[in-house]
Amino acid sequence: MDENIERTKANNAVNTTLSVTRAMAPSTRKGGQNSKTRLKFHEKLAGKGLTTDALLTRLKTLHTQLATLDQETVDTSSLNTTRSELINVSLLLHKDRGVKAYTACCLADILRLYAPEAPYTEHELRNIFQFFFRQLSAGFNGPDEPYYTEYFHLIESLSTVKSVVLVCDLPSSDELIHEIFKDLFTIVKRNFTKKIELFMADILVELIDESNSLPADALEVIMSQFVDSNAVCNASLHLAF
Repeated sequence: MDENIERTKANNAVNTTLSVTRAMAPSTRKGGQNSKTRLKFHEKLAGKGLTTDALLTRLKTLHTQLATLDQETVDTSSLNTTRSELINVSLLLHKDRGVKAYTACCLADILRLYAPEAPYTEHELRNIFQFFFRQLSAGFNGPDEPYYTEYFHLIESLSTVKSVVLVCDLPSSDELIHEIFKDLFTIVKRNFTKKIELFMADILVELIDESNSLPADALEVIMSQFVDSNAVCNASLHLAF
Protein backbone atom coordinates (compact mmCIF):
# COMPACT_ATOMS: atom_id res chain seq x y z
CA MET A 1 0.00 0.00 0.00
CA ASP A 2 2.86 2.36 0.81
CA GLU A 3 4.24 1.67 -2.65
CA ASN A 4 0.92 2.61 -4.27
CA ILE A 5 0.76 5.82 -2.26
CA GLU A 6 4.27 6.81 -3.35
CA ARG A 7 3.46 6.02 -6.98
CA THR A 8 0.34 8.19 -6.80
CA LYS A 9 2.30 11.09 -5.30
CA ALA A 10 4.92 10.80 -8.05
CA ASN A 11 2.28 10.81 -10.80
CA ASN A 12 0.59 13.84 -9.24
CA ALA A 13 3.92 15.68 -9.14
CA VAL A 14 4.59 14.92 -12.81
CA ASN A 15 1.09 16.07 -13.81
CA THR A 16 1.54 19.28 -11.84
CA THR A 17 4.88 19.97 -13.54
CA LEU A 18 3.39 19.37 -17.00
CA SER A 19 0.48 21.68 -16.24
CA VAL A 20 2.80 24.47 -15.13
CA THR A 21 5.01 23.98 -18.20
CA ARG A 22 2.04 24.11 -20.57
CA ALA A 23 0.72 27.21 -18.87
CA MET A 24 4.08 28.98 -19.19
CA ALA A 25 4.85 27.96 -22.78
CA PRO A 26 2.47 30.36 -24.56
CA SER A 27 3.73 33.20 -22.43
CA THR A 28 7.32 32.34 -23.29
CA ARG A 29 6.57 32.15 -27.00
CA LYS A 30 4.74 35.44 -26.85
CA GLY A 31 7.71 37.05 -25.15
CA GLY A 32 9.98 35.84 -27.96
CA GLN A 33 7.69 37.32 -30.58
CA ASN A 34 7.69 40.72 -28.85
CA SER A 35 11.44 40.96 -28.35
CA LYS A 36 11.83 43.37 -31.29
CA THR A 37 11.69 47.09 -30.47
CA ARG A 38 9.41 49.24 -32.59
CA LEU A 39 9.78 52.92 -33.39
CA LYS A 40 7.12 54.86 -31.48
CA PHE A 41 7.23 57.94 -33.69
CA HIS A 42 4.17 58.20 -35.97
CA GLU A 43 3.93 61.88 -36.89
CA LYS A 44 4.01 63.25 -40.42
CA LEU A 45 7.19 64.93 -41.66
CA ALA A 46 5.92 66.24 -44.96
CA GLY A 47 2.72 67.95 -45.98
CA LYS A 48 0.98 71.28 -46.22
CA GLY A 49 0.44 73.41 -43.14
CA LEU A 50 3.49 72.14 -41.25
CA THR A 51 5.50 75.07 -39.89
CA THR A 52 9.29 75.04 -39.65
CA ASP A 53 9.16 75.11 -35.85
CA ALA A 54 6.73 72.18 -35.74
CA LEU A 55 8.84 70.23 -38.22
CA LEU A 56 12.00 70.87 -36.21
CA THR A 57 10.29 69.63 -33.06
CA ARG A 58 9.20 66.44 -34.80
CA LEU A 59 12.62 65.81 -36.33
CA LYS A 60 14.30 66.28 -32.94
CA THR A 61 11.90 63.77 -31.39
CA LEU A 62 12.48 61.31 -34.22
CA HIS A 63 16.27 61.66 -34.00
CA THR A 64 16.17 61.03 -30.25
CA GLN A 65 14.11 57.88 -30.71
CA LEU A 66 16.15 56.53 -33.63
CA ALA A 67 19.41 57.11 -31.77
CA THR A 68 18.26 54.87 -28.93
CA LEU A 69 17.25 51.95 -31.16
CA ASP A 70 19.62 49.02 -31.46
CA GLN A 71 20.41 47.46 -34.81
CA GLU A 72 20.12 43.93 -33.39
CA THR A 73 16.69 44.35 -31.82
CA VAL A 74 14.85 46.94 -33.90
CA ASP A 75 11.76 45.94 -35.86
CA THR A 76 12.68 47.56 -39.16
CA SER A 77 9.11 47.29 -40.45
CA SER A 78 8.22 50.04 -37.96
CA LEU A 79 10.60 52.36 -39.84
CA ASN A 80 8.95 52.03 -43.25
CA THR A 81 6.86 55.20 -43.23
CA THR A 82 9.54 57.32 -41.59
CA ARG A 83 12.38 56.23 -43.87
CA SER A 84 10.27 57.12 -46.92
CA GLU A 85 9.30 60.54 -45.61
CA LEU A 86 12.88 61.44 -44.71
CA ILE A 87 13.89 61.52 -48.38
CA ASN A 88 11.03 63.82 -49.36
CA VAL A 89 12.35 66.80 -51.33
CA SER A 90 10.56 69.14 -48.94
CA LEU A 91 13.09 68.05 -46.29
CA LEU A 92 16.20 67.60 -48.43
CA LEU A 93 15.72 71.02 -50.03
CA HIS A 94 14.26 72.82 -47.03
CA LYS A 95 15.46 76.39 -46.56
CA ASP A 96 16.07 75.93 -42.82
CA ARG A 97 19.53 74.64 -41.82
CA GLY A 98 18.19 72.99 -38.70
CA VAL A 99 15.62 70.97 -40.60
CA LYS A 100 18.32 69.72 -42.96
CA ALA A 101 20.76 69.00 -40.12
CA TYR A 102 18.23 66.88 -38.21
CA THR A 103 17.05 65.19 -41.40
CA ALA A 104 20.65 64.18 -42.10
CA CYS A 105 21.01 62.77 -38.58
CA CYS A 106 17.82 60.75 -38.92
CA LEU A 107 18.88 59.37 -42.30
CA ALA A 108 22.27 58.38 -40.87
CA ASP A 109 20.43 56.55 -38.08
CA ILE A 110 18.23 54.76 -40.60
CA LEU A 111 21.30 53.54 -42.49
CA ARG A 112 22.82 52.36 -39.20
CA LEU A 113 19.73 50.37 -38.28
CA TYR A 114 19.53 48.67 -41.68
CA ALA A 115 23.28 48.06 -42.11
CA PRO A 116 24.86 46.42 -43.99
CA GLU A 117 21.92 46.71 -46.39
CA ALA A 118 20.10 49.93 -47.24
CA PRO A 119 16.34 50.46 -47.64
CA TYR A 120 16.77 52.85 -50.57
CA THR A 121 17.24 52.64 -54.32
CA GLU A 122 20.57 53.52 -55.94
CA HIS A 123 19.18 56.87 -57.06
CA GLU A 124 17.91 57.62 -53.55
CA LEU A 125 21.23 56.63 -51.98
CA ARG A 126 23.10 58.94 -54.32
CA ASN A 127 20.82 61.82 -53.29
CA ILE A 128 21.25 60.94 -49.61
CA PHE A 129 25.06 60.92 -49.67
CA GLN A 130 25.21 64.10 -51.72
CA PHE A 131 22.87 65.63 -49.15
CA PHE A 132 25.09 64.44 -46.27
CA PHE A 133 28.27 66.00 -47.56
CA ARG A 134 26.59 69.21 -48.70
CA GLN A 135 25.36 69.72 -45.14
CA LEU A 136 28.81 69.07 -43.71
CA SER A 137 30.50 71.30 -46.27
CA ALA A 138 28.06 74.17 -45.71
CA GLY A 139 27.48 74.01 -41.96
CA PHE A 140 30.20 72.05 -40.15
CA ASN A 141 32.47 74.92 -39.18
CA GLY A 142 33.21 74.58 -35.47
CA PRO A 143 31.72 74.00 -32.02
CA ASP A 144 30.34 77.53 -31.81
CA GLU A 145 28.24 77.11 -34.94
CA PRO A 146 24.52 76.21 -34.84
CA TYR A 147 23.81 72.48 -35.11
CA TYR A 148 27.42 71.50 -34.47
CA THR A 149 26.20 68.54 -32.37
CA GLU A 150 24.08 67.25 -35.24
CA TYR A 151 26.90 67.59 -37.78
CA PHE A 152 29.21 65.79 -35.35
CA HIS A 153 26.66 62.97 -35.04
CA LEU A 154 26.49 62.69 -38.83
CA ILE A 155 30.21 62.49 -39.49
CA GLU A 156 30.73 60.12 -36.54
CA SER A 157 28.03 57.82 -37.92
CA LEU A 158 29.57 57.86 -41.40
CA SER A 159 32.88 56.89 -39.84
CA THR A 160 31.79 54.23 -37.33
CA VAL A 161 28.87 52.62 -39.17
CA LYS A 162 30.83 52.75 -42.44
CA SER A 163 27.65 53.30 -44.42
CA VAL A 164 29.71 55.40 -46.84
CA VAL A 165 30.93 52.17 -48.50
CA LEU A 166 27.51 52.01 -50.16
CA VAL A 167 28.72 54.82 -52.41
CA CYS A 168 31.17 52.46 -54.12
CA ASP A 169 28.36 50.28 -55.49
CA LEU A 170 26.40 53.15 -57.02
CA PRO A 171 26.39 53.90 -60.76
CA SER A 172 28.90 56.62 -61.68
CA SER A 173 30.37 56.32 -58.19
CA ASP A 174 33.65 57.92 -59.30
CA GLU A 175 32.02 61.33 -59.56
CA LEU A 176 30.48 61.08 -56.10
CA ILE A 177 33.70 59.79 -54.53
CA HIS A 178 35.53 62.77 -56.02
CA GLU A 179 32.95 65.13 -54.50
CA ILE A 180 33.36 63.51 -51.08
CA PHE A 181 37.16 63.75 -51.20
CA LYS A 182 36.97 67.39 -52.24
CA ASP A 183 34.46 68.21 -49.49
CA LEU A 184 36.39 66.47 -46.72
CA PHE A 185 39.70 68.08 -47.65
CA THR A 186 37.94 71.43 -47.57
CA ILE A 187 36.26 70.74 -44.22
CA VAL A 188 39.42 69.49 -42.49
CA LYS A 189 41.10 72.86 -43.02
CA ARG A 190 38.66 74.38 -40.51
CA ASN A 191 40.88 73.32 -37.60
CA PHE A 192 38.78 70.61 -35.98
CA THR A 193 39.86 68.32 -33.16
CA LYS A 194 41.97 65.25 -33.88
CA LYS A 195 38.93 63.07 -33.21
CA ILE A 196 37.01 64.66 -36.06
CA GLU A 197 40.06 64.47 -38.31
CA LEU A 198 40.17 60.73 -37.60
CA PHE A 199 36.49 60.41 -38.51
CA MET A 200 37.25 62.02 -41.86
CA ALA A 201 40.29 59.81 -42.38
CA ASP A 202 38.20 56.70 -41.64
CA ILE A 203 35.66 57.74 -44.28
CA LEU A 204 38.37 58.24 -46.90
CA VAL A 205 40.04 54.94 -46.04
CA GLU A 206 36.75 53.06 -46.38
CA LEU A 207 36.17 54.57 -49.81
CA ILE A 208 39.72 53.73 -50.92
CA ASP A 209 39.49 50.15 -49.62
CA GLU A 210 36.09 49.46 -51.19
CA SER A 211 36.78 51.06 -54.56
CA ASN A 212 38.07 48.84 -57.33
CA SER A 213 40.40 51.68 -58.21
CA LEU A 214 40.62 55.19 -56.83
CA PRO A 215 39.16 57.70 -59.31
CA ALA A 216 41.80 59.91 -60.91
CA ASP A 217 40.03 63.07 -59.75
CA ALA A 218 40.04 61.85 -56.14
CA LEU A 219 43.73 60.97 -56.38
CA GLU A 220 44.39 64.45 -57.74
CA VAL A 221 42.68 65.94 -54.67
CA ILE A 222 45.06 63.96 -52.44
CA MET A 223 48.17 64.88 -54.41
CA SER A 224 47.26 68.56 -54.45
CA GLN A 225 47.67 68.64 -50.66
CA PHE A 226 51.41 68.02 -51.09
CA VAL A 227 51.95 70.93 -53.45
CA ASP A 228 49.68 73.37 -51.61
CA SER A 229 51.97 76.01 -50.08
CA ASN A 230 49.64 76.24 -47.07
CA ALA A 231 49.22 72.52 -46.55
CA VAL A 232 52.00 72.18 -44.01
CA CYS A 233 50.22 74.68 -41.77
CA ASN A 234 46.87 72.88 -41.72
CA ALA A 235 45.33 69.47 -41.24
CA SER A 236 44.78 68.68 -44.93
CA LEU A 237 48.31 67.33 -45.31
CA HIS A 238 47.81 65.01 -42.34
CA LEU A 239 44.56 63.78 -43.85
CA ALA A 240 46.34 63.09 -47.14
CA PHE A 241 48.76 60.81 -45.30
